[in-house]
Amino acid sequence: MDLNGTKGASIIEEINNRASMIPQYKDHRRFNQGIFPCFLRNPTYTEWRSNMAIILPCCYDYIPLQAALCLRHFLDFIMHATAEEHTEDSLTEMEESLDAYYKYSPIFQKYSPSGLNFPKNHMLQKYAHDIRSRGIIRGYSTTSSEHQHTIDVKKPEKRTNGRFDSLSQMANFI
Repeated sequence: MDLNGTKGASIIEEINNRASMIPQYKDHRRFNQGIFPCFLRNPTYTEWRSNMAIILPCCYDYIPLQAALCLRHFLDFIMHATAEEHTEDSLTEMEESLDAYYKYSPIFQKYSPSGLNFPKNHMLQKYAHDIRSRGIIRGYSTTSSEHQHTIDVKKPEKRTNGRFDSLSQMANFI
């Protein structure tokens, strides 16, 4: 599906229109400007969660079934992962949702420069274990690991000035 042309613009307009027609309910943010991330300015966690709760019903008939299933299982996983409390059953359901997400995600690989092979996608596998060992992940962030990556990899690489084989230089530096 190509969303860049005139037909794509009308599809986006229709999806945004569907989102704006959803009735108001407790703890739900209205998305009068649109539900796509490009329409959200500095969204909060609550806004992202509200967005995730309505995006699939608004666009399911415009995307292939495999994409809808992938999105549904990803959203199920996120809703489970960010819950305020967990049981062993809820963590098992979360792991099942993640397995289904991985099963259906190949449909998006052709749109991903890395083929969906990136650390944050891989880290999803660790959530259930982390919740079991550390508790809920409200406010969980990868910022510290990204900062550590900058210290361990990016700063040493900048010191090489690109003049030499950076891999061997980093290996010697670290």
